[in-house]
Amino acid sequence: MNTMGLTAVQRVINELGKPSIIYIGGGWCSCTEQAKQHCLSERIGLYVTDEMSGALWADEYFAYHKRDKDGNPIYHFSKEQA
Repeated sequence: MNTMGLTAVQRVINELGKPSIIYIGGGWCSCTEQAKQHCLSERIGLYVTDEMSGALWADEYFAYHKRDKDGNPIYHFSKEQA
């Protein structure tokens, strides 16, 4: 499993400039909660494949979340500290 951590997010920003969205790959990929929170605070979308089409059509693309049948956000968090 590939995990996007805060260090990797900061590397993207430092090397490429601040993006609108960081795509981290297929549904088997994940991010740390710290990376997601940082991206939300910087208005950067951080998404796996399953979330991309919804995020691209959302007005606030950086804050888009898929939701479960009860309307709760679905997060792709890893327990790893990447």
